[in-house]
Amino acid sequence: MSDPALPDGVLVVRRGPGANCSSIGSAVEMLFLSATLGTAILAAVAAALDPNDDSDPDDPAAPPSAPATAP
Repeated sequence: MSDPALPDGVLVVRRGPGANCSSIGSAVEMLFLSATLGTAILAAVAAALDPNDDSDPDDPAAPPSAPATAP
């Protein structure tokens, strides 16, 4: 099985993902990938944390709640 003839000016065609792209293209792709991954990790950590509930009714140092007003 022989390789098909290449057009004039084409010396080699590389196979595989991103084989014919420039090195800056790979670096930009890694930049976007790491930014996306970092954002996903940050969102997961933030979702895993419990919110801080400061309204403890038994705490004498807590500020009094606003009185309910009737309409």
